Amino acid sequence: MDNLQFGSFVAQLRKERNMTQKELADILHVTDKAVSKWETGKGFPDMKLLEPLARALGVSLVELMRGERLEADALPVAEAEQVVSQAMNRSQQTTARRYLKLLSALLIGIGALCLLQLIPVIGFLIYLGQFNPLFASDDYGIIGGADGPTAIITATHTFTWWDTWGGILISLVGLILCIVLAVKVIRLTKKMK
Repeated sequence: MDNLQFGSFVAQLRKERNMTQKELADILHVTDKAVSKWETGKGFPDMKLLEPLARALGVSLVELMRGERLEADALPVAEAEQVVSQAMNRSQQTTARRYLKLLSALLIGIGALCLLQLIPVIGFLIYLGQFNPLFASDDYGIIGGADGPTAIITATHTFTWWDTWGGILISLVGLILCIVLAVKVIRLTKKMK
């Protein structure tokens, strides 16, 4: 049984009982969006919700998992084990997809932070003349005071390799790693569907 078959069976049973998605969701203490996802085959309920869902819809757990009503109450043990195993696998896949989506969002966020960190560092280096040969001198003099006393401020700073390129390098490596890992996680998530 696939998610579409399960979802259409849940929708059929819900409609037979004259329940809205919201009413079913309230019984199970979930959102109506969750019920909608189940019914459209875009999601599967958590394992702990299967028994209350079966009770709310007036069918046995085995009938719910098979996606059809059974004629006889008896079901071979092997078939019942297979149905339960399928339900557990589906629930685990849904949980794994949730965690993968969370991980991809986290990686995208870290990558964005790395990118944001690169922007001021590059701007600062341009300002100090690291990339502009006109201002490549280590001595800077600022003379001000057109409307008051003249102030002369001089600053000398010698940048080491790490001061100049360390922050950029770390941010750039972090950004590249986040992009590569996010792409791999997104592909893995798509494969699981």
